[in-house]
Amino acid sequence: MKNKYKTVKKPWGEYIILEKKKGYWIKKIFVRQGERLSLQSHKSRFEIWTVLSGKVEATKGNSRFLLKEGEFLKINKKEKHRLSGLKDSWILEAAFGKARERDIKRYQDDYDRQ
Repeated sequence: MKNKYKTVKKPWGEYIILEKKKGYWIKKIFVRQGERLSLQSHKSRFEIWTVLSGKVEATKGNSRFLLKEGEFLKINKKEKHRLSGLKDSWILEAAFGKARERDIKRYQDDYDRQ
């Protein structure tokens, strides 16, 4: 049976959008150990990250949090944030507001993306 969800490969891992409706999306994110997403913010959405497996370091503003399975963190609109894989990790992201990929402002990126 074919998987109805599209996997999007990224240099740090991959993600799958499980559901997308007006005003929100649910995304499953895989971050490889030793990799990290860009330091970024979003003008039009806030996010809630829940760690499904593994261990990550989450940057939120000027603070850092170590999160493991079952722990979660809310990221507010316009707040700088980043996920770093301390182990291979799966994170469930719920984004609310105008959920779209182009709503990313990058401040730092290990892969030279703009």
